[in-house]
Amino acid sequence: MNSEFVKGLCKIISDFSLIVVLAFFISWAFLSRVVMQGFSMNPVIKDRDVVLVNRLYKNIIPLSRYDIVAFNIDGQDNIKRIIGLPGDFIKISSGNIYVNLNRIEEDFMQDSLSTSIDNEVYVNSNEYYVLGDNLDSSKDSRFKDVGNINKNSIIGKVWRVIGTR
Repeated sequence: MNSEFVKGLCKIISDFSLIVVLAFFISWAFLSRVVMQGFSMNPVIKDRDVVLVNRLYKNIIPLSRYDIVAFNIDGQDNIKRIIGLPGDFIKISSGNIYVNLNRIEEDFMQDSLSTSIDNEVYVNSNEYYVLGDNLDSSKDSRFKDVGNINKNSIIGKVWRVIGTR
């Protein structure tokens, strides 16, 4: 065999191996997979959809209002949308949602609130108030057993749906 050919082949194999190792490291260090369970985020994320979660968000890149995040409560992974940021005042009254006394009405909210839950909550530092897009099928921050989500419980920001389980 030609030595130039062998050198070239070795270089290609070496470069490819480095790319594979870097890709593995990046995905291991910064990404997680979470499976959506339930219908609370329909139609954006459906039941049994597998999502990639970027763990750089929350610790390095700040989370923003309306980001979709994965978090863990009592060993159970959940996916919801951030409505309230640290320092916000959330009020739910007569089926309307207010953030700092401003009514929110976004396209991602599939339903109006048909429940008669009226609530006023202050979001403390290191906490987030989350809601599912499918409001009538979501167990979220409106309920006392969920409440505000502590920053330490957040896995990261949902990046994209990668398949269905």
